[in-house]
Formats: sequence, structure tokens, C-alpha cells
Amino acid sequence: MNYDYSYEYGNIYDPGSINNVSEAIAAVFLAIYLIVLTVILIFALVSYIFHSVGLYTIGKRMGKQYPWLAFIPFARDYFQGELAGEITLKNKKIKNPGIWNLVLPIAGSVLSGIFMVFVLLVGSIGMIVGGAGGVGVMLTLILLMYIFSIILLIAVNVVRCVLLVLIDKQIFERLTTDNMSLVHSVASRFVPLYEAFCFFVMRDKEFREGKEPELT
Repeated sequence: MNYDYSYEYGNIYDPGSINNVSEAIAAVFLAIYLIVLTVILIFALVSYIFHSVGLYTIGKRMGKQYPWLAFIPFARDYFQGELAGEITLKNKKIKNPGIWNLVLPIAGSVLSGIFMVFVLLVGSIGMIVGGAGGVGVMLTLILLMYIFSIILLIAVNVVRCVLLVLIDKQIFERLTTDNMSLVHSVASRFVPLYEAFCFFVMRDKEFREGKEPELT
């Protein structure tokens, strides 16, 4: 009798199988990323439309000459500040909040960009001229300048956040009580879509007595 045995061993470390698993995982992560990105874009679009429609309607009711600025990026920031009008802080006044609301984020971005370019330039020169001994000093200087630029950018954002609270409060005061206008203004800075829906919901409310705009 002839017993012929044949054994075949599969390679559990088959590169083809590993590649298939990697591709499947990559496809899942890509799908999740696309879903999250789509949701973010939808929320951003809804927020922009509701915010713009609310500002446009309020501006039109206040007799503003160019209410359509509410739909234009950057110009909308200026228009929102102009709806608030002059802001009084004890003995000080902010006469053109729209201009400040437009300039502050641009100034922050420009200053941050200038500092980053300066950091890269100083680092490159230091590494070329200073040699091995000056590398540590240059890296320390670069780190300090980078931290300073971050602090400056944060400070600009904090100032603009406070300015937006004052702007929104002054607009909402025309349409709701003083206390609620402050609540809405602060919540608008921390809750997504809150500001947009507030302007949209309040756009047709009657102005409070004594807070009516002076139509021209």
C-alpha cells in the first residue's frame, strides 16, 4: 500500500491580505472624514445663511443704506458692528465698532504671519552664521518668538471676542431685555449656531420702546 501525504501550509503573513486590511481601514477613515467634513460644511452654510438673513432684515428695518452687505464675507463683520452703533464703556466710546470688528482679525493674522516669517528667517540665518555653537541659542530664540506670536494672536482673539459681545448686546438690546441681550451675546461666543439663530429668530421682532432706530 502506498500512502502519499501532501501538506500545504498557508502563509498567515500574506502581504496581499495585510494590504487589503490596510486599504479597508484607510477607506473607513476616509469615509468618516468625508462625513464629518460634510456635516461641518452644512453647519457652516446654515449658520452663514441664517446669520446673514437676520442681519439683512434687522439692518433693513433700521434703515441702513446697504443691508445687502450682510451677505458678503468680511463686509458682514463691518455691517454687524455698524448695526450696533457707537458703544459706550463708562467714560470711553467705541465710535466705529464695525471697522474694529473688521480690522482686528485681519491684523491678528497679518501679525502672526509676520512673526512666523521672521522666526524662520532668524532661524535660517542663525544656523548658517552661528555654526554649531549658535544653534541652541537660535532654537531658544525661535521658540520664544513662536510663543510670543501665539500669545499675541490669542490676545487679539480675546479682544475681538469681547468686542463682539458688546456689539451683539447693543443690537439685541433693541429687541429684547437688557439681561437677555447679555445672555444671548455671551452664549453666541461659545455655542455653535447660537448667534446665527438669534439674529434669524429676532429679525422681525418689534423694537423695544425707546430703542427704536432713527430712520433717515
